[in-house]
Amino acid sequence: MTLEEVEHRLIKAEEDIETLFKSRNKLNEELATVTTKLDNILVTLGELKASVVQIQSRPGTMWDKLIFAVVGAAATAFVSFAIK
Repeated sequence: MTLEEVEHRLIKAEEDIETLFKSRNKLNEELATVTTKLDNILVTLGELKASVVQIQSRPGTMWDKLIFAVVGAAATAFVSFAIK
């Protein structure tokens, strides 16, 4: 193997290594982007879960208010009737 062939192979190897590092850096950037998007999705999912829990508890609260209103109206009617 001549010196020129060795030089040529060394230059080719350096170019290949540079290309490899560029590809690796690009993959790291893309991975960081995906990680950020997944973090945002997880935050949104947590907010959605909290909203669903709040919405699920709302009918129970409305029924409680309705029952208290009916009981209050009945008690007021009974007291009004008793006073007359």
